[in-house]
Amino acid sequence: MTIGSFLKKKRINEYIEKYNMIHRGDGIILGLSGGPDSVCLFFVLLALAADYDLSIKAVHVNHMIRGVDADEDEAYVRQLCADYQVPLDVLKFDIPKMAKESGRSMEEEARMARYDAFEKAAMEMEKDGLSAKIAIAHNADDNAETVIFHMARGAGLDGMCGISPVRDRIIRPLLVVKKQEILDFLEENGIPYCIDATNAETDYDRNRIRHNILPELNKVNEKAVEHISEMTARLAEVSEFLSMEASGLLQMAQLENNKLRKRTIATAPRVVAAQALKDYISNYMPQKKDVAAVHIEAILGLLNADGERQIQLPYQKTLIISYEEIYVIEDETNSTNLNFSYREFDFKPGMEYPKEIYTKWFDCDKIGANVVVRTRSAGDYLCIDSQGNRKLIQDYFVDEKIPKHLRDQVPLVCDGQHVMWVVGHRISEYYKITDDTTRVLEISCMEE
Repeated sequence: MTIGSFLKKKRINEYIEKYNMIHRGDGIILGLSGGPDSVCLFFVLLALAADYDLSIKAVHVNHMIRGVDADEDEAYVRQLCADYQVPLDVLKFDIPKMAKESGRSMEEEARMARYDAFEKAAMEMEKDGLSAKIAIAHNADDNAETVIFHMARGAGLDGMCGISPVRDRIIRPLLVVKKQEILDFLEENGIPYCIDATNAETDYDRNRIRHNILPELNKVNEKAVEHISEMTARLAEVSEFLSMEASGLLQMAQLENNKLRKRTIATAPRVVAAQALKDYISNYMPQKKDVAAVHIEAILGLLNADGERQIQLPYQKTLIISYEEIYVIEDETNSTNLNFSYREFDFKPGMEYPKEIYTKWFDCDKIGANVVVRTRSAGDYLCIDSQGNRKLIQDYFVDEKIPKHLRDQVPLVCDGQHVMWVVGHRISEYYKITDDTTRVLEISCMEE
């Protein structure tokens, strides 16, 4: 199969035009890892270059994670670009060191480093007067894996829309093509590519989905991946419509000083109110993903509650639900500013428990609702012993001699009205790790 017939058979040109990905005279920054997907995209862009008068530049990021294998990938990419006279930038980042310093996972740190490198390259290209796009080689299987991963983690509509074909300047021309079709094209044309051995491991959630779940779905229906892609496209249209409705709701609810009329939000259809609240809070966050479903569910659950309520948000923000208004404030009254981070992992006997007072482990299987960080509310309690005896938080504060004027500032990690952790003090006996624990939720609270 020639590159021309590959483009035609997989309808890549139509896909590009459908989502308005490329315009004549564009500059394209290609994320070129050396793996099969990015190598395929390399040849796709070369084939499109004449028709669209494209200026292509490749960017390769060596994460310094895989040692000699990573160096071999870099050498291959250098040779490939030299053979086809494509300009190339190679960058090296010590991801293990960076992840250790930031506290993020290596996967997240590597992703951030890659996209930052792509964005800087695009900005440099724009200095030459070109409209720059960033081409990423995600394929249809990647999209299906993402949907299944989000579904398992309890994502909302945004997560179920999968990977976007276009986001800002990022384009994904191969998102309509299955992985096997990419491999077949490379094999038929004798095009070599690099293989990341870690992709075959099943220690990571996405790899388990790739090697265990997707093959089983393909046995149910050989077009499972295509059907998932079609579903995400339809859901994306629903999401776009919902965003328009949410935007209208926010305009109707808008008050002075960026406050919202509580009744307008509370009486709207729940799905529209949820999207409106997410969009509203996102304006106060560095990234939209910082607003989690637990925050929105907690807010919706308090819209019709009596009195004034508060929901603690990331980045030292608090959402106030007063008698008539909803608004966000900076947490300037607290003596310390706190950030909360979360991670889940499998529990194995012999694991060393965290000794830090502001890092705690909880048994995931015992968590019944969404985990929310907030201040106290009437009826909050925690379990004080292994027999399940309860104590109201009000009584706990009195027994611990926590000053009255500080009690409404103590952050609580809650599962409904069951307090999992009185931050800075104790956790509920109910959620403690036992020999029967299989999955752990680690929550860390850090002072800024």
